[in-house]
Amino acid sequence: MAVYLLIMSRTLNTVMGLLLIPGPDNKKKLIWWLLGSMAGTISGFTFSRLFKPILAAVMCGGKDKGPAIFSPLIKKKEDLAFLKNKERITSLEKIREGGLGEVYKAELPGSNGKMISIKKIIQPHMSAAELTRQDSKTLNKKMRQIRSEINIVGHIRHPNLLPLLAHVPRPDCHYLVYEFMKNGSLQDRFGNVKQGTQELDWLARVKIAQGVASGLEYLHMNQNPRIIHRDLTPANILLDDDMEARIADFGLAKAMPDAHTHMTSSNIVGTVGYIAPEYHQTLKFTDKCDIYSFGVVLAVLVTGKLPSDEFFQNGNEIGFVKWLRSVTNSENPRQAIDSKLIGNGFEEQMLLVLKVAYFCTLDNPKERPNSKDVRCMLSQIKH
Repeated sequence: MAVYLLIMSRTLNTVMGLLLIPGPDNKKKLIWWLLGSMAGTISGFTFSRLFKPILAAVMCGGKDKGPAIFSPLIKKKEDLAFLKNKERITSLEKIREGGLGEVYKAELPGSNGKMISIKKIIQPHMSAAELTRQDSKTLNKKMRQIRSEINIVGHIRHPNLLPLLAHVPRPDCHYLVYEFMKNGSLQDRFGNVKQGTQELDWLARVKIAQGVASGLEYLHMNQNPRIIHRDLTPANILLDDDMEARIADFGLAKAMPDAHTHMTSSNIVGTVGYIAPEYHQTLKFTDKCDIYSFGVVLAVLVTGKLPSDEFFQNGNEIGFVKWLRSVTNSENPRQAIDSKLIGNGFEEQMLLVLKVAYFCTLDNPKERPNSKDVRCMLSQIKH
């Protein structure tokens, strides 16, 4: 508003100055100046009228083009029409809530009881006047994450990766449709194990470890450009009906060209306790950062402890990984094994997995194994 008043003030001063100075040349200048001002005003008004729908198109994805289907499990687009009904969405069972939005559980119409999970990514709607610099940065980050998840997950298939079934764009949000994993996440499972409501024996744990390693190798070695997950944690490892691991949540994933060795990010990403130490210093996320995160996951599977446990918050140890190193190098590394697993005859296997976790979480990323090496080491563990 202040800028507008300043412009108007200068305009009036210019007009008065030209009127007070006699002479035909000044009258011509005044006429041309007035014509120019009118043209500028009209074009500015026109641009402002056009800018708002353009901004809305960028922010809201433009015209609703309907769902993009990536899997034959969804027979026709009409099966997802219920996602246009806000009342129907709010009546669904909410199973999870994350940084980008909520996750619901629903039955896929016309599928004889097939259950799906629907991630609702809320997209803030702002006018040009309301869009502050910080709002713009936040919006751009969310949009990058949405596009990343859609472009990457929609086209990759592997037994240990959770496939994206469909993407449904809406004016104020995006719906990402996945298969529902009835056994929840690995983190959920550990929570239930601690409460005594579920079990997770060693054979199931080593199967999960081998599955995650296989999925990670596929992302790192078999994709062009290769993919870095950037947030590999128990919360992002889902378990299907057969307790097979499915790596999920590629909202933070990045495609990494083979010609480069890292991706640089201006925003800190990942989950505390699983982030490689070099990332804090360089903000360069490499495949070896994923390996570090996977090493922490391996340690969780063996120890039954999470980096967020009170044991590491209130104890004398600095953190989970340093505690792991201390125990692994001690005279009695078996003390790190989850007490629920002791006495079942697999302690030697557990110590081997603990050693792999140790190598994956070394401070120097060059000393860590790659995902293929990790998968090979874990595949040697026979039951």
